[in-house]
Amino acid sequence: MNKILEIKNLSKIYKKTNHGIKNATFDVNAGDFHAFIGENGAGKTTTIKSIIGSYYQYDGEILINGINSRDPKSKAIIGYVPEVAIFPEELTVHQYLKSLALLSNIDKSKCEDLIDFYLKKFNIEDLKNEKPHAFSSGQKKKVLLIQALLHDPQLIILDEPAANLDPTARYELFAILNELKNNGKTIFISSHVLSEIDKYVDSFTLINKGKVIYSGKKDGSLEKIYYEKVIQN
Repeated sequence: MNKILEIKNLSKIYKKTNHGIKNATFDVNAGDFHAFIGENGAGKTTTIKSIIGSYYQYDGEILINGINSRDPKSKAIIGYVPEVAIFPEELTVHQYLKSLALLSNIDKSKCEDLIDFYLKKFNIEDLKNEKPHAFSSGQKKKVLLIQALLHDPQLIILDEPAANLDPTARYELFAILNELKNNGKTIFISSHVLSEIDKYVDSFTLINKGKVIYSGKKDGSLEKIYYEKVIQN
């Protein structure tokens, strides 16, 4: 099976705390809904920021569909949804999405249709000319997801995407992610709410205190596996 993400001996230690990631190695198969789980401070966000290129100073190797993550070409394969949504106060949804689409080298003639398609798909077309900095958490998350999907990435990386969402927004989010997975996208999701993502997950990586404890197929409930491998030990 094709590996869309390969992490090889990834290490990034913060000098002030001596904490970080230590020789993390794991793979994600193309087409999987892959959970990246662990307690706060385990190294999840540090790993994600290394994958997407926010961090460049680390030891080890990250391959995205066989391309080194330090190669700018690898960025076209990734769509990223951060945990916290920060939008410029002066921009509307349309202005924000169009500027990012053009930065992603999407054909100018296709931008409008593409933006309208996703706004309608995510049921926020009425917000096109509104300013997202004042939106609800669920509406902001939809704008971020559209941003991540505009350039048609193969791998969608989400860092705690359900944080601060109400039950309806959470349901809508995971319905969208599951549809993307069924359409051939790879989902890589960091989450604390294991019961919420359990039914969607094909495989997972468990990280604890900067070290990978397990990575592979899911053969039981995530909560049970987490209890046995982290809490019980």
